[in-house]
Amino acid sequence: MTLVLRQITRRVSGAEIVREKVLPTDTARIGRGADCEIRLPDLAVSLHHATLTVTTPGRVSLTSAGREPFGVDGRFVTQADVDVSRAPRLTFGDHVLTLSSGDGGRILINLAAAEPAEGETSSGVPAGGVIPRARIFGRRRIAWTLGLGIVALCLLWPLAAFQGHLKARIDPDQQWSTGPLSSAHAFLEDDCQACHQQAFVAVTDASCKACHAGDQTPAAMAAAATSVRRAGSPDTLSFVRDHAPRGRILWGTPPPAGFTGQATAWFRRAFNLPEQRCASCHVEHVANPVAGRPPEPIPTLTPTQTCIQCHTGLTHRLKDTDLVDAPSWARHPDFHPALPGADGLTRVSLTSRPREASGLTFPHSLHLSPAGGPARMAQTLGGRGYGAALGCASCHRPDADGMGFAPIQMERDCASCHSLAFATAGGVRQLPHGEPGQVVAALLAWQGRGPVAGGGTSRRRPGRAGEGGPGAGGPPSGASAVTTVGGAFGPRGACFDCHTIFRTPTLRFTPVRLPGDFLSRGAFDHSVREHRLDRQGQPACARCHAAATSTSATDLLLPSVSECAECHGQSTARSPTPAPADCETCHSFHAPSHPTPRPPRPDFSARPRPAAAVQTTP
Repeated sequence: MTLVLRQITRRVSGAEIVREKVLPTDTARIGRGADCEIRLPDLAVSLHHATLTVTTPGRVSLTSAGREPFGVDGRFVTQADVDVSRAPRLTFGDHVLTLSSGDGGRILINLAAAEPAEGETSSGVPAGGVIPRARIFGRRRIAWTLGLGIVALCLLWPLAAFQGHLKARIDPDQQWSTGPLSSAHAFLEDDCQACHQQAFVAVTDASCKACHAGDQTPAAMAAAATSVRRAGSPDTLSFVRDHAPRGRILWGTPPPAGFTGQATAWFRRAFNLPEQRCASCHVEHVANPVAGRPPEPIPTLTPTQTCIQCHTGLTHRLKDTDLVDAPSWARHPDFHPALPGADGLTRVSLTSRPREASGLTFPHSLHLSPAGGPARMAQTLGGRGYGAALGCASCHRPDADGMGFAPIQMERDCASCHSLAFATAGGVRQLPHGEPGQVVAALLAWQGRGPVAGGGTSRRRPGRAGEGGPGAGGPPSGASAVTTVGGAFGPRGACFDCHTIFRTPTLRFTPVRLPGDFLSRGAFDHSVREHRLDRQGQPACARCHAAATSTSATDLLLPSVSECAECHGQSTARSPTPAPADCETCHSFHAPSHPTPRPPRPDFSARPRPAAAVQTTP
């Protein structure tokens, strides 16, 4: 028997459209797949849902291809044998197959979509949709309302608000300003020519240096400070120096990275805003976005380059520079201290184990030994700030800001043990310190006047300086000047222990050179508590300076940068609270040999000096 598929669809008007198709065999596959003879485009139907087979004339068999059932006259089954003459109704998802007998023994398969129940769509959703239809504001009305509101807000409101400004008076100077001046420069508000010296030309460095140049003479700096104070400046005038000559900065600065940086540099050149000016970083007239916000205290700092950007590859851009590249903290070059010599200061890397030529004979190990002679002498001077073995703070005293140390003075720091007394008649007589000629003159003038300390071979008792006590020994009052001078400058004499002396007719000394700062291109802040003390609150000098084992004054007791890296630049995995490792910790742009300025600190030099047993060396 022949199977005929009749697909029935309805127009909007309700009329039916029937399309007939004669199937080639008496077996037809039903499903969603494209290979099915009876294809049902419904997701509720499997790709091959069931198979319809003509078994005998007037009867067909339906078998499900899987476990999915289908409907037969309201019952869901997976296999059925139906009589075509009874017009069975087969349901697959939202589609209905109605079987009927046709002419010539044909079996008609009428395929149509299931009729939805009243008030529902074919998918079972209410006819009005899940969301009730708006009765007042439909989507069209909402769209028109929002469109007209946007036009009124973005066009009509600005036009109406601008009407009040049409009659406003425009200040000729104010219309060029992008914002107020900082508080430090507010006194120049009505003196634009102080900075803008030429129309339509960016502020030049000459305008800034007229007040802030740190390389002026003291008289010029005093005059500049007086001038700005009279003009109404509320702050003390600050003086700065150039980081380097402008030409070298331009050659040493790398080109901008990325498209944005290059585009910004192009626009700056196009609008006559040259780079590497004072005003490139220190920006004035910065607008205040918050109403009523006071002006900035100082010009806004806007860095154009970081330290690492310039000091990475610097040796390639400046072939003649003596600086070493410092691309990161981990690759920071080792220290190059400046050592004094016959031709001035010379920078030498610590990796070459340089020697210091101070001109003195001073073994640190002897003075810091807790069981040596200096320790026993210090124990007898308890009333003079000692009382125990010597420590670093016994001789090294902090300067005013506590960052470094004041220069060593023999009379203040050494004379408690190393006496300069040479005679006791009529009171203790002290040798002048510093000029060998004055020492010889003093001894010659005292020739034959009384006992001379230093002409003999014994030292005086410690702590008796200036007290009028007798020396431990000396020549008689009639000793010759040659003997007296020879004793002072000879072995065990007052000068021989600490100075290198050449016994020539002119009595020549090795010059004493004690630099105030070996690392003149950086600054180490000794006032930081972690630099001064260890976790137990004890002086931490030995952590960086191996003075206790130094047996010669030529030992350069400076740590390497690896010592700094034990605390600075560490990851949080190694140290829960790592110390900062930015360049500004030790350097600043306008003064590379000093750290970036911080708030003022107390005067460390005014603090009382504790006893050696409890000293805390800054």
